[in-house]
Amino acid sequence: MKPLRTLYTDVTIHASTEQVWETLYTRFGDVHLYNPSLDGSHFIKGGNGAVGCERQCDLDANTRLVERITRAEELKSFTVEIIGGNMPMVKTMIIDIELQKLSASRTSVAITGKYNTSPGFIGGLVKGMMRGKLTDMLIGLKYYMETGTVVTKQTYKPIARTYRSLEPFQAFANGTR
Repeated sequence: MKPLRTLYTDVTIHASTEQVWETLYTRFGDVHLYNPSLDGSHFIKGGNGAVGCERQCDLDANTRLVERITRAEELKSFTVEIIGGNMPMVKTMIIDIELQKLSASRTSVAITGKYNTSPGFIGGLVKGMMRGKLTDMLIGLKYYMETGTVVTKQTYKPIARTYRSLEPFQAFANGTR
């Protein structure tokens, strides 16, 4: 196998590590609630987050991904691998999600993605797009966790604009730090 390319993105969320874990891991099949790139998602194996559970993510009516949790360290990190679907160009994708407790009500969420593409030469071109999609998901997660409001393709643009205007470590909900 060719070496995997790597990308990284992170965000600070005003929510406890337990709350973030519940949303990201335990409710693994509900990623559509905060990922603006998806039309829908659901569990296809298992009903709660656990190593081995799988979800289907529908990017649109014709494009889908199947992902599986392959490793987990409770309240700290887990790994998701794309194991199927029909997303063009992505041959392999492994996503490591790490949570770091910053305080009782603040959590850092970091994503490291490792991937390769087919054909291989477009890997560098695809990197920015993939990083952007994962960053959009984290911004959506932050918004969803801090406001309780579902994020969609239609509602995401003003959310992203607001996020860019926030000070570092500032929350969506009430401007706290």
